[in-house]
Amino acid sequence: MNWSHVKLIFHREVRDQLRDRRTMFTICVLPILLYPLMGMVMLQVAQFHREQHVSLGVFGYENWPASRPLIADSDETQIHWKKLTVTKEIRETLGQLRILENNKGSETESKAPKNFIVDAKLAEKLLKEVQADAIIWIPKGYDGTFTSTQLVVLSNQRWERSQLAVRLLAERLDSWHQAAVRDRLASTTLGVSVLDPPQIKQVDVSVPESKRALIWTKILPFVMLVWALTGAFYPAIDLCAGEKERGTLETLLCSPARRKEIVWGKLLTVMCFSVCTALLNLFSMHFTTAIVMTQFSNMGATEMVHSLGPLPIQSMGWLLLLVIPISAMFSALALAVASLARSTKEGQYYLMPLLLVGMPLVMLPMIPGVTLSPGTSVIPVTGAVLMSRAMMDGEYTQALLHLPTVATITVLCCLLSVRWAVRQFESESVMFRDSERSSVTQWIRNVWRLRDETPSVNESFFCGLIILICLFFGRLSLGGMTLEWASIVKSTVVIQIGVILGPALIMAAILTRSITKSLRLSRPSAMDMAVTIGLAFCLHPTYVAIATAVSNEYKLGEQTTAMLTQFDDIIGSTSIWYVLLVLALLPAICEELVFRGFLFAGLMRNGGHVRAILVTAVLFGLSHGVLQQSITASIMGLVLGWLAYKTGGVACTIAFHVVHNSISMLLAASSHNKQPIPQFLSWALEIDDGRLCYSAAWSTLSVGVAISLVAWTATRNMKDRRTNVQKSWGRVAKEAKQAIAR
Repeated sequence: MNWSHVKLIFHREVRDQLRDRRTMFTICVLPILLYPLMGMVMLQVAQFHREQHVSLGVFGYENWPASRPLIADSDETQIHWKKLTVTKEIRETLGQLRILENNKGSETESKAPKNFIVDAKLAEKLLKEVQADAIIWIPKGYDGTFTSTQLVVLSNQRWERSQLAVRLLAERLDSWHQAAVRDRLASTTLGVSVLDPPQIKQVDVSVPESKRALIWTKILPFVMLVWALTGAFYPAIDLCAGEKERGTLETLLCSPARRKEIVWGKLLTVMCFSVCTALLNLFSMHFTTAIVMTQFSNMGATEMVHSLGPLPIQSMGWLLLLVIPISAMFSALALAVASLARSTKEGQYYLMPLLLVGMPLVMLPMIPGVTLSPGTSVIPVTGAVLMSRAMMDGEYTQALLHLPTVATITVLCCLLSVRWAVRQFESESVMFRDSERSSVTQWIRNVWRLRDETPSVNESFFCGLIILICLFFGRLSLGGMTLEWASIVKSTVVIQIGVILGPALIMAAILTRSITKSLRLSRPSAMDMAVTIGLAFCLHPTYVAIATAVSNEYKLGEQTTAMLTQFDDIIGSTSIWYVLLVLALLPAICEELVFRGFLFAGLMRNGGHVRAILVTAVLFGLSHGVLQQSITASIMGLVLGWLAYKTGGVACTIAFHVVHNSISMLLAASSHNKQPIPQFLSWALEIDDGRLCYSAAWSTLSVGVAISLVAWTATRNMKDRRTNVQKSWGRVAKEAKQAIAR
């Protein structure tokens, strides 16, 4: 790659973006003006902020115990009490409400009815007549909390003031109840001290700056994500869709620069604006917060200043390091997504889906209890945010321990994003898509007329999304079934055939010309099948070790653990042949025909074997309902995808999947039934805590055998390709000699 071409393209794109006044205002000027304006509004609102007062009407307050009044003389802070009397009009309304019953005299008596029949319009009319947010009835003879008589409170929860009035009344009644209980206990031998909780003296050893840093590290990554993505996306739209509209993209593509060099030049430009946008927002927030908190301190809000003061300067440096990898990844993603757009208007529609995809990765560190660990360090963006937080807290040892993992995952995500962007620019169908509009009918006709032997990339993606959505609703609908063997068989058949295999077969029949090729059904060689089965046996101990490590890192919930235990009991009490048929053979056939068949065939088009392996592995993992199973299934999906690519079909992956599932079911059933280890397997298996597991010798030996089988498969295919090339060149040379002789 010629970096001088990249430099020229970078300078060209930067100059073009600097000439765009709207882009410069959004990226540079807006962050500087936005936060000071927000701070000014906050100060103005704080000056006029007052506690909201509510009006609470009381009927029959004379019936309240006089020994401890509910309403104090100085009690007008937030509740405005209204001592109401029952007039003739109000008595008629109360009678129609059927909450209180009228007696012979003018007194109103409550019999504490259990079921109230209230006319909403009359109730709202009563609240407006007495001009109260809520009304409470105190019946005759009420003696406080030591009675079964109920207090009836009438409110309109559609009004916010009415909601507040009910909440404040409940707090007042609770405090009155506590005081009444203390008065009763004071006259007994128990005394009031029995109500006092244990005395706790809290000693906070944290530094105020570190607590402020903790709060800011939960807020700033989310803000930085939004602005880093915003700063990257709008220049990316202009550099891709904008140039398509202006007609300058063809000139750039005709230049001596390669497509990869063009992508890197545009990527550096987008990343430059993304980093600048995030940094400008960060510094603007920092200085604005410092000024606003100073004003709050002068106003007496010292508690807010201590908890949400300006971010410490030393912590700013770690956030600056966080901006660079996040901006690099989002810049590459924004550039790849923007290249799909045919116009700037269409490109703006892609911003929200990209934001929704990245938002959970940044919101995950905001969940209480989520810290930097081996499990969280492998999550893109999340690991980088948690590592920067550890650096701010001074936990340098922990941060350096996970630095290789976080750096590797971040660099890998950036490289994959850049590779995707390069592939988009190398595709002529993406860069020069037809922008003419067509009707839905015409689109359906084109899909049917232009269908190929295998599905397209978009059709494979669409099929995968349909399957995941159907799995979500299917599992919800089957979740209420009793866990027994009949329900397991029913749910497995419905999920595997109806939800997973069904959409793929329908799309293969409608959207492709050959179901056999779209499902990648081909006869494998005997050698490939033998190597695949041997690899399944050798990789199972490694899979068990990975599953154990994942379960230790991501703990299973109590409900999930109990369900899995019950599931093992059912398997142990059922015939093993039924178990292998339903839980080993059926899932292997259905899942492989879909993920390594239909989806893989579409994603393999245009030389996308790496894309096919990665995407099908992720979709295969997401198709499992439990997080721990999804992680291990994704890892196993990479192996199955590699086998599908090397063997050229799904037959070998089906065999691998069947053997793998069968071994898992046999080990689970044997452990539950406490069967002894067969003599011929004593070197490979042992009993640990009542369960069958692999011995250390076989676990170590299996890794070496698996590596040998993988290397042999890879080199064998390379030899076959070299042999085919030599044969083809030999045929060409022979035909040339014959032509010369003639």
